[in-house]
Amino acid sequence: MHANELVLMLVGIGMIMLATGRAAAAEGSVVSTPLPAGVVELVGVAGMSNGLVELKDGSLLMNDGRISTDGGLTWGEGRSFGEGISGSGLLRLQSGALALTQSVGYGKGMMWVSADEAQTWEPCSPVKTPGGPDYAMADVMIQLNSGRLLYPWDCDYVGEHPEMMYKDMLAWGTWKGQRYDVEGHGHTPEYFATGISYSDDQGTTWHLDRRFGGGCPLVLMGWFDFEGNPNGMCGITPCGESSVAETNDGRVLMFGRSTVGRIVHSYSNDDGKSWSAVLPTELAASNSPPRLRRIPKTGDLLCVWNQVSGEEIRRGYRRGRLSAAISKDSGATWENFKTIEVSEGLEDGPRVYPDPESRMVRARQDVGELPDGWAYFHYCNVCFAGDKVYIMYARGSPLLGIAEQNLHKQESVVRIYPVEYFYQE
Repeated sequence: MHANELVLMLVGIGMIMLATGRAAAAEGSVVSTPLPAGVVELVGVAGMSNGLVELKDGSLLMNDGRISTDGGLTWGEGRSFGEGISGSGLLRLQSGALALTQSVGYGKGMMWVSADEAQTWEPCSPVKTPGGPDYAMADVMIQLNSGRLLYPWDCDYVGEHPEMMYKDMLAWGTWKGQRYDVEGHGHTPEYFATGISYSDDQGTTWHLDRRFGGGCPLVLMGWFDFEGNPNGMCGITPCGESSVAETNDGRVLMFGRSTVGRIVHSYSNDDGKSWSAVLPTELAASNSPPRLRRIPKTGDLLCVWNQVSGEEIRRGYRRGRLSAAISKDSGATWENFKTIEVSEGLEDGPRVYPDPESRMVRARQDVGELPDGWAYFHYCNVCFAGDKVYIMYARGSPLLGIAEQNLHKQESVVRIYPVEYFYQE
């Protein structure tokens, strides 16, 4: 994805369809994975990656102004927050105020604060620091126990050459007798790194550490070998569309997407000012954004991401499984792996392992025949309210093209889980 996809990400609010066993399928989409007991699915309620927050009266507010008074089962009509005020991220600040954040394409992010439960909003300074932000995922700003705000963003670059045009380099598969493109990212030159700006005055001013005489912004990128040693022997690898979470041991953990078949990560010991070398984790993943959150009631970490093996990626299933896992030790180990959704053609096993070496992995140029139920699930967000977890993402099929295209036509999904579901063995 990058900038054009973000614009489309915020489009497509539709009718609410409630499912208690299987979701109703939209035109061009697929029937979803059966739901566990006690889990509810809503289709068309919100754009993927959008945010929601619990208001002081117990109701829920979505970033388009919709209100739910029954825990998210039904939603009222959207409403404007005011002229020029809109965003995808919502956060309850330690002050009690609400923060609304918006990525404004390339160049800066925006933030507004409301002291009256979203009735009125006051603008903060743009989230602009030397070198960034270029582009940000939806709803990624967090506040640490210290009060510091952290805002991850991307620094993206693409190369376009006559002999390497995007439309000519895609991976293809055959679905119901027709050829469809199944993967685009990773087949033409592109690169992304993560910057993390911080504010200690509730968004009035923003900062980013710099190096080499103050000229170069401090960004996070992969610089490791096939075994994950930070020595640069395999060149520079991407680290982008990141999310961050404070850990129980007082650090901050960053998870990002990369091309090496795994989630990549970094830790900060100083509230996000500086970061350890970006290294691959043991979590199998495609070149797709993971979503990392701190569970408010326990402080444990929850990650929801596209968990796929190297061979599954090569077969054209880059976003064919959406998984979840928790960490009780600040990200050192992960457990309670669960499948949120899975495409036909992939096993519904909870844990998937990456290739032994951390190296570039992408779909074969022709992945062959695809099953009728081939599907993808991606760009999730995770929000908490009370004892519920709200997972929002998009669902698509070959009729809608590869995952990074036609986002406004893909099915937007909200899943409502009890928090304890993620702790069940």
